[in-house]
Amino acid sequence: MNLKALQKFGGVSIILGALLFMVYAVCFNLFLPVEEGLKDFSLLINSPHWIWICSIAFPGIILMIFGFTAIYSRMYDRAGWIGFIGYIFITLAYIFQTAMLTWEIFIYPIIASHESSVVLLRDNIMLADPLFSLFSMLFMVTIVLGVFIFSIALFRSKVFHKAGAGLFLLGAVLYAVGPIFIGLLGIGLFSVGCFILGMNLIKQK
Repeated sequence: MNLKALQKFGGVSIILGALLFMVYAVCFNLFLPVEEGLKDFSLLINSPHWIWICSIAFPGIILMIFGFTAIYSRMYDRAGWIGFIGYIFITLAYIFQTAMLTWEIFIYPIIASHESSVVLLRDNIMLADPLFSLFSMLFMVTIVLGVFIFSIALFRSKVFHKAGAGLFLLGAVLYAVGPIFIGLLGIGLFSVGCFILGMNLIKQK
């Protein structure tokens, strides 16, 4: 398989990945007790919808990692060191996200299902632990820097449509800092941006 074929496959990957991520976000806020979960995280995990909702995000994130790799391969000769740094940060962020989803799907439900261990989630003992806080901080730093720097590289390379790069950046910012409705809007814009970038890869334009 040659590079152009892999890039086209990457375009399909980032489109499908962003779509799955959007479905995940909508279902998360629609089917899970989000407000109650802010006080007791175990209520979210013990919901019958928890595992299948998180399982939607898992393949979506993996597909998007491949999509980012395809995007970088299309612009690396024009993006310079900024593009490389942005690609490293955004890839690390989504690898961290995959690691978090692995725990959310396979580990947290076991902890939440036993009375002797549910206290770790119910009283936020795990979430407040310094090591967990360090991991969360690393994730936030990498995702913020990754999206911002990668978006700059997209604009500078002039390989991809500016609307795709702009929606990619704006959607990620709204998702990160906005309340539930604004966050969902952000994910929608982010997904549209990924769709445009993916179509650029598929059409090789």
